[in-house]
Amino acid sequence: MKDKLLKECYKKSIELLLRNANQYGLMAASLGEKAKDRRYINIFGRDACICSLGMVASGNKRLIEIAKKSILTLVKYQSKLGQIPYSVNPAKKEVLFYYMGDKDSTLWWLLAIDFYSKYSGDKKLKKKLEKNIKKALTWLFYQDQNNCGLLEQCEASDWADLMPSNGNVLYVNVLWYKALEIYKFKKEKKLVLEGLNNLFLPHEAKETSMFFKKDAYRLKLLNIIKKKTKKTPYYLNYISSFYANERCDVFGNILAILLGVADEKKSKRIINYIIKNKANKHFPIQVLFPVIEKNDFDWRDYLKHRDLNYPYQYHNGGIWPFVGSFWVMALKKIGKEKQAWQELGKVAGANKKNGWEFNEYFHGATSKTMGMPGQSWNAGTFLLAYHYLKGNIKI
Repeated sequence: MKDKLLKECYKKSIELLLRNANQYGLMAASLGEKAKDRRYINIFGRDACICSLGMVASGNKRLIEIAKKSILTLVKYQSKLGQIPYSVNPAKKEVLFYYMGDKDSTLWWLLAIDFYSKYSGDKKLKKKLEKNIKKALTWLFYQDQNNCGLLEQCEASDWADLMPSNGNVLYVNVLWYKALEIYKFKKEKKLVLEGLNNLFLPHEAKETSMFFKKDAYRLKLLNIIKKKTKKTPYYLNYISSFYANERCDVFGNILAILLGVADEKKSKRIINYIIKNKANKHFPIQVLFPVIEKNDFDWRDYLKHRDLNYPYQYHNGGIWPFVGSFWVMALKKIGKEKQAWQELGKVAGANKKNGWEFNEYFHGATSKTMGMPGQSWNAGTFLLAYHYLKGNIKI
């Protein structure tokens, strides 16, 4: 590692992940009274599984073992129908599925098992969990409530857990596409791809697409969305009844690039648009723009909960270093490797703030440090991005 900052961040990331581990796996953040009060000391489905990618990629045996523990702890509390919990605390016998449930914990768990099998050297775990994998996939198939191929969800039911995204949501359905690819559901994967590249890009949609053939209501929805939206260079945020949200969900669009939903032309267009709008101005990267203001149609009173989602805060336009690491990988994928390394340096700089505090997020306008310190996925995704740039792994 030539860059001193990257070398130091790599070392500090490993130290943080080891410090944030317990007998059950990886906590979402470092121990502390605030973390205990907000349950950040739990093993979170999405957090632990996202972190496991970087821990496995590192090749560090202790980190790989922690990743395995997390996967096994989460599956131990899998629901009878197959859902992986939002978070668990075995010591307190606490198993949480969140207010309206959550979709992406199950999806990230499925992706984490496959990644673990490919890169950990342990082929037995995936085979051991075959029945659980099947249950998880079955549960997800039942989340397609109108037989369109895409998953549906309520508001506040994914990583942006206090935001109004509902109906068919970009972020969740990109993960669904990848899960279908991994577990070899070829026809179903194709239908989801068609849905994402037509319904979420309505002004480029082909009405002859297989996505519109099975149900006339889908074509009606497309025409409604076309009238109510402008042509965007990125995928729409979410689509619900007679409504499509045009805000740029940066994480969802980054994942569309990384996980193979967007072709090369679309990928470059998305990246250039994000750069043009300076979402990486302070640190990589602001996760939503434009932000939701109080008088906007999609403002919800619960955005004020704990003073979290005011404009440029938390999921409403905050800067998240862990998403920044995915941004770095997306840059590499479209051939901007030099810029990717530069942006990884900016991610490291964000993690270094306040003496390597690994802050949860930063204010999108002022770059002020905010949220919980000692965030595990800041460290885990830094390791993942580093090894992706080195060419050691694929996503």
